[in-house]
Amino acid sequence: MNTTLFAECPPPVTITSTGSPYTAGDVLTCSADAINPTYEWSGTNGGSSFSVTSSMVTLEEGEFCLICTATVSSSDTTCSACAFLCDSANSKYQKQHHIPHRSAALS
Repeated sequence: MNTTLFAECPPPVTITSTGSPYTAGDVLTCSADAINPTYEWSGTNGGSSFSVTSSMVTLEEGEFCLICTATVSSSDTTCSACAFLCDSANSKYQKQHHIPHRSAALS
């Protein structure tokens, strides 16, 4: 029996988001062009060390630098690939109330 787990090894990995610019609470989603991949996020989120096994991660307020690793395994092969995204997420309060930066308010 021949089963194809993925078209490429490593599989192409993509990170998509629910918003830009990023705001605390936005969700990043990791996906790979493969059958039944597992996902692991690592790095920093809101300035703190972060690690979770999931295809999605919710951004915390502050700087983030996240790596998503997608892994595909069969009985004789394991293959991984990753993608990363580094930026910062504003607070929900700042976005909701359109609070200007202090220097802009004084102009």
